Amino acid sequence: MKAGFLVPVLTALLLWPVAPALADGGEGGAATGFEGRQAVQFLVGSSFTLQAFQGQLFSYQRFLTDRRAFRLAGGVFLDRRDKQLDIGYDAGATTGELELLGWDNSATLKAQMVFYRGDGPVYFYWGGGPKLTYTDFRSETASHYTADDEVGFSIYALDVDRWGGGLQGFAGVEWFLSDHFSLHAEYAVSGMYTYEKTVDERLDTFSPDTRRRFETSGWTPEFNSDGVRFGLSAYFE
Repeated sequence: MKAGFLVPVLTALLLWPVAPALADGGEGGAATGFEGRQAVQFLVGSSFTLQAFQGQLFSYQRFLTDRRAFRLAGGVFLDRRDKQLDIGYDAGATTGELELLGWDNSATLKAQMVFYRGDGPVYFYWGGGPKLTYTDFRSETASHYTADDEVGFSIYALDVDRWGGGLQGFAGVEWFLSDHFSLHAEYAVSGMYTYEKTVDERLDTFSPDTRRRFETSGWTPEFNSDGVRFGLSAYFE
């Protein structure tokens, strides 16, 4: 319980300097001409490949003032697997068929406030906001055997549903190459509470009445880091 309490507290401490330092402009040189500008943000990956910076689907940022911006990011990942087993013995006299299903689906949504400081072209920024995640995973495997000239299957299924909610804080440096492009390096940490429900099922096709089901669930605090991300932002009005 103590660990779960520390997670949001540590994240809040990371974000605590943001509001008083920058809500009214803060100290240092004034940033000008940013208000109303929007950006699509990309993650610079290996071999200089570009992906969404904060989510698999999109990363968007809009300056509300010259020093304050709103960032929205999200992603959806869908992966479904169908596998057909065809078993034959004695030149096909004894056969069996079984279809196995599996999927790995996930979604992420982040809404963040970003605060800038500096006089350009290089700016220091930090901020944070809520982070929501969802994962739905299922895996099915099977082993086969013969009995009374028939093929039987022992099927094992693992089903995991996971919901998470918390805060993410970050700090970084952004270098404006021009009015339309910038490079940035960012370090982020997250404090989350995650609820996970796991169902483990076992079934024998010769004895379906002996189906066994094991279910576990619970809340878990998590505190982790995304490491350092390198990004490219493309700005437009």
